Amino acid sequence: MQPEAGPFSDGVPTPTIGERVVVAMSGGVDSCAAALMLHEAGYSVIGVSMQVWDYRQHGGSESRATCCAPADFDDAREIAERSDFPYFVFDFEESFRASVIDPFVDSYLRGLTPNPCLDCNRKVKFRELRRRAAGLEARWVATGHYAQVRPVSAPDGSTVLGLFTAVDDRKDQSYFLYAMTQHDLQTTLFPVGGMTKPEVRQYLAERGFKVAHKGESQDICFVSSSVGEFVRRRAGHRAEAHGRGKIVSREGVELGHHEGIYQYTVGQRRGLGVSSSHPLYVLQIDPEENTVTVGSKEELQRASFMVDDVNWIAGIAPQAPLEVVAKLRYRHAGVRCRVVPITAKLVRVEFLDEWSAVSPGQAAVFYASSQDTDATVQVLGGGIITRDRHE
Repeated sequence: MQPEAGPFSDGVPTPTIGERVVVAMSGGVDSCAAALMLHEAGYSVIGVSMQVWDYRQHGGSESRATCCAPADFDDAREIAERSDFPYFVFDFEESFRASVIDPFVDSYLRGLTPNPCLDCNRKVKFRELRRRAAGLEARWVATGHYAQVRPVSAPDGSTVLGLFTAVDDRKDQSYFLYAMTQHDLQTTLFPVGGMTKPEVRQYLAERGFKVAHKGESQDICFVSSSVGEFVRRRAGHRAEAHGRGKIVSREGVELGHHEGIYQYTVGQRRGLGVSSSHPLYVLQIDPEENTVTVGSKEELQRASFMVDDVNWIAGIAPQAPLEVVAKLRYRHAGVRCRVVPITAKLVRVEFLDEWSAVSPGQAAVFYASSQDTDATVQVLGGGIITRDRHE
């Protein structure tokens, strides 16, 4: 007799009832719901919390300690204890520092605008989660991300797994998951991806868990002040080399001074530190000259940009130009673009109908140009926007 299939299959590889699944539990609403749903569905759940950062040990504010606060682990532990499944807390602070914090600081010192959530998901959460799962003899992992997995046709006609946006487009987190591979999708569950946030809260509230009413976490969970202040404090003497410098026009005319290039990002309009009769935007950040170039919105416009370290989720890079909707920031609505392959990992992205500010260091994530039948959209892949010297 074949083991009973789980309720999350729908044509996608899924564990059989009773099979072990390691669930990342941050202590937030979504990850707690994911663990409880899998437990109630009949899987052998093991909850894992990752201690990656502690404000109180790094000069931050305890009131904003939305990352790895003791109360978060208490909430996760309550779910596990009341549901009677194992729960562990692992210390990943060293891995988080090396893979997320240090690159975050270094990127700002190099005039880039990184998104640390991408590195956290790629290099810490999923990597460490899978490592712990292997040690616990579990093939499957699960998280509370709002995203979905379903079969799709690859460019070569084969059937592969595709990553799709969540049902709740206001909470969709597929932008952070563009680097997932076929192997990742074959062993990862996203239990809340087919639910709205209110439905997730209701699910927990009906079972009497106070975490149902918990607030949302902030975007950059480890920054308790401003990004500039965080970088200055962490970089120490290295920040001095990128401290006070010139703010110039594209023609090189000095317009003012900045107090650190790491306080600026391409496309920024407010808080530039210079006055003008017309709005000014950051056009370019030059770490070698320690200058910030500003100009008009028209000067910010560009026809195309380069994206490197590209991952195609289907595992097959397109051989011809491909029309997509590209999101250039997490909350970006997306713009219609043409992706032109240069190499397997490098592409040129051309704006079609309209343009958007492009910040080197951010991720450009490529979505299908049309919706699926349930109004969700397939994530094709993405990469990191590179600095272009002809800016």
